[in-house]
Amino acid sequence: MTRQRLSAVATICAGAAMILNALLGPLGVGLIRFHESAAMETQLLGGELTSLVLAGPIAILAGALWWRGARIAPALAFAPLGYAVYTYVQFVLVPDYARYPGNNERWFPLYVSMVMTAWIVAVAAWQELDAHPLSPPGRTIRHVFGTVLVVTNGLFALAWVTSIASTYVHAPSPEYREHPTAFWLIRLMDLGFVIPIGIATGIGLLRGTASSQRWAFTFAGMQTLLACAVAMMAVRIALSGADAMSWVVAATLSAVAASLLGLYISLIVSASSKAARAAASTDAGAHVGCVDSRNAEN
Repeated sequence: MTRQRLSAVATICAGAAMILNALLGPLGVGLIRFHESAAMETQLLGGELTSLVLAGPIAILAGALWWRGARIAPALAFAPLGYAVYTYVQFVLVPDYARYPGNNERWFPLYVSMVMTAWIVAVAAWQELDAHPLSPPGRTIRHVFGTVLVVTNGLFALAWVTSIASTYVHAPSPEYREHPTAFWLIRLMDLGFVIPIGIATGIGLLRGTASSQRWAFTFAGMQTLLACAVAMMAVRIALSGADAMSWVVAATLSAVAASLLGLYISLIVSASSKAARAAASTDAGAHVGCVDSRNAEN
């Protein structure tokens, strides 16, 4: 089996595992029970909705396209694969195993397999895009996407820095006391990796740098899925009977996630169309060359 098809099968398996995990957890039959508070589980269910209806199916679609040799497939695959690394590392590190009941540690082999598969295939997707780059996005979508990435990541950075600062001047909030590990881990991963890369990608798109184009096709897709997960978490919190401000936050985050998702879909569709036209042009050129060669022989 070729490397392309191995990557395709692994991507499909990763997508199926994301869907399976969502169905086995609190969102589905409840076989997987996390060592988390009720409030944290509410947020988990919102994120798992994204895994079930977006990340998992996108991974399966990308794997099927990769098997068929579609040039857009590695870019499409990177989004759910990166999302899987970010999400399932937290599934292992966030639970408070000594404080809350649960059994998710018994499913560690599933999570380590998902994380390992996701990052290995994500590297393969990145290398494939390096060897066969996609056509750059148009000026309009590049500027709009870049602006949304910079503004969104800047606002998240401000929110996280403000919440961290509050821990130094105020008593810990009830939410903080429920899951301090989750508080610090999420802010570490976002402020240390996700937000800086998101801002750099946005600035690169606005400036039109060549390196930003690959980041736009890959990391921006991952961040789009993460934004959808955050929005679904906010919606779940609002539905759980929180105050009116929770609905404002949920509506705002949902609008941001919808904007990112729409822009990412436009980016992928545009790149796919350009790749299809380029392939058709190449095939037509090869056919003409073959005909000319036969005529010359005759």
